[in-house]
Amino acid sequence: MKIDFSSVNVEYLIHVRDIAREDPEMAAPLLGMSPELASLLAQAPADYLAKIAQVKVPLIAARGDTVWWYRLFKALVEGNTEEVDAVLQAASLTVLS
Repeated sequence: MKIDFSSVNVEYLIHVRDIAREDPEMAAPLLGMSPELASLLAQAPADYLAKIAQVKVPLIAARGDTVWWYRLFKALVEGNTEEVDAVLQAASLTVLS
């Protein structure tokens, strides 16, 4: 099965660019890139980012601790909203620290 991720890629990069525009130094670790790369992305015009639509494969990948992803996906499949909330709360605290 082939899935076209082009529109997701464009939307993702536009939102990531907006985060980088606010504070490239702060955004870099959140985005998994160097501050220099975040600064470059912050300067990219939206119409240029739209050209990324030519890329059909996903540019977004699950990063970080696989245990975290396992807990989240398992809770989602089981419909365990308390666990989903707990995992997402822990993720939010990790990002803020």
